[in-house]
Amino acid sequence: MEIVESILTNNPCYKAGKKIAVKGLMLHSVGCPQPSAEVFVRSWNKPEASRACVHAFIDGNTGKVYQTLPWEHRAWHGGGSCNNSHIGVEMCEPACIRYTGGSAFQCTDREAAMAVVKRTYDAAVELFAFLCRQFGLNPLAEGVIVSHKEGHGKGIASGHADPNHLWDGLQSCYTMDGFRKDVREAMNRGVSGLPQPQTDMSRPESGEMEISDKGVDLIASYEGCRLEAYKCPAGVWTIGYGHTAGVNPGDTLPSEESAKALLKEDVIKYAGYVNSCVKKGLIIFLLNQNQFDALTSFCYNCGNGNLKKLVSGRDAGTVAEKMLLYNKGGGKVLAGLVRRREEERALFLS
Repeated sequence: MEIVESILTNNPCYKAGKKIAVKGLMLHSVGCPQPSAEVFVRSWNKPEASRACVHAFIDGNTGKVYQTLPWEHRAWHGGGSCNNSHIGVEMCEPACIRYTGGSAFQCTDREAAMAVVKRTYDAAVELFAFLCRQFGLNPLAEGVIVSHKEGHGKGIASGHADPNHLWDGLQSCYTMDGFRKDVREAMNRGVSGLPQPQTDMSRPESGEMEISDKGVDLIASYEGCRLEAYKCPAGVWTIGYGHTAGVNPGDTLPSEESAKALLKEDVIKYAGYVNSCVKKGLIIFLLNQNQFDALTSFCYNCGNGNLKKLVSGRDAGTVAEKMLLYNKGGGKVLAGLVRRREEERALFLS
């Protein structure tokens, strides 16, 4: 993918100079039979071009991305509150279509049209993968990647049908659900032509993450280890690093290694709670391994309910800061919890 910087410095939107905290990405198509991005760049880079302004156009002839605003600039692309949260990207459309009213159109050369559509689709997948990485977004989370049509359905954009109308009208195989999945796959394999963050985005075949040894060690360092069965303050027989399942009076463990093996089994449940937050769209950024480990440790200590409160709809930076607030026991700040939250936060941000 090639990004051509073509900032619309003469456009009133650029001159307004407002910024956004990027929460999502919105995919558009231009709504006219024009495959050349340069035509739009020339037309919109004028003081009188005050009706709309987007962050990028994708050229239908070459697949090049023409970036027309800084990514964190507030654009005028969606006709609603999405302008305050989403980057807007326009895909250029084939020259061989003719609009007959609203979003309806006729096409004189489907093969040529599909070549343009495929070119812009593939480039959009690469661009959105790059942007999701750059802004820590999870492409599969609810509301992160949306079309203009979907944005209207969510009440955050004006009543347009793009780009779904183009894909459907040409009877293509493209859908927004498929697009989001393709973006995720592109993130995992890396975006061609652009530097990639040094983050391991690999996943097990199940698509779920697993806690690493580093994460287990963090939990173990705060739980303490006892090799002989004992009754915890709640009256439950416990052994090792807080293991309770099937423990009886007189039970012993041969070593701390065996205690840690039990801890790894116990932690699976809490790692599952973090994965569930991803699946349900509560976590809106793409987790790396250190973030996953830190959240699993947090959940092990604070519970699934507090995990949901911590992550729901928040970007990674906010989660890291809010994590420090969970430092009380019995209404009092506890030094041990302060240290644990600080260490979890440090791991989360590393």
